[in-house]
Amino acid sequence: MIKADDMVLFVQVVDEGSFSKVAEKLALTNSVVSKRIARLEKNLNTQLLYRTTRKLSLTDAGRTLYNKAKIAQSAFQEAENAVTGYGKDMKGNIRITMPVVSANLILSESIAEFCKQHPEISVDLHITNRLVDLIEEGFDLAIRTAELEDSSLIAKRLIDSRWVICATPGYLKQYGMPQTPGELESHECLIYKLDNASNNVWPLYIDGAKQLIPVYGRFHSNHLSAIKKAALSDLGVAFLPQALVYEEMEKNILTQILQGFTRKKLGMYAVYPKARQPNQKLRLLVAHLQESLNQKQDYYY
Repeated sequence: MIKADDMVLFVQVVDEGSFSKVAEKLALTNSVVSKRIARLEKNLNTQLLYRTTRKLSLTDAGRTLYNKAKIAQSAFQEAENAVTGYGKDMKGNIRITMPVVSANLILSESIAEFCKQHPEISVDLHITNRLVDLIEEGFDLAIRTAELEDSSLIAKRLIDSRWVICATPGYLKQYGMPQTPGELESHECLIYKLDNASNNVWPLYIDGAKQLIPVYGRFHSNHLSAIKKAALSDLGVAFLPQALVYEEMEKNILTQILQGFTRKKLGMYAVYPKARQPNQKLRLLVAHLQESLNQKQDYYY
């Protein structure tokens, strides 16, 4: 007979990536955790985990069970929360993924502050520009700045992020200040590569109509921070999120250009799977992140 608490234990082992960490957290011995996972495998008549001396990894069956059991675990937690409430006893783990720029600008610091306010909540923060599959990889929350198309996800808008075209005064003194989008053709533009495809057209507005303006340059990168550093090195003209260059523009280290032609704006969203309705601690974290962003809204728009 399959025991529900064995499936919950299995989810905890996968989340922690270690039998010993789970044993320590639950005040059990390693052998007890191992025997209960073995019992679950025996009852299901299938192997769930590959065990090596360095790490645990999921079999195909294990991945399927994890995704379903994670939903069940969340449902159990929701039921407990509805009866007991959270209040000062709020606790548990939240797995989050977010891109590098968002983490570096403000959100890593905001999450750290959240952890200080709620000492019984633990956070597993993965910083990557890769588009993570939340359900497949077991994440509770993602922060994304993009046009969202995945209908299996629910998104809450946190803030809008405006983009600006900029260059250093030194570059502009040497090569001139472009007055119209067409003049970008004669400038060295710094190209952001998304998913290994160069974004060598910039969406600009001429006489109120959106046009895709082709741009050219020798420097391409899939990291916006690298584009910013190249711009700061007088290498060329960059199209970047305002938040990333706000302080440099305030100090006149970078100069915004073509303001009347730029309207690019992307929403920053807190995203979670439809299958996992956010519990109280997740809602509280999202509200905390939104407040942190609102306190620096001058950076974003």
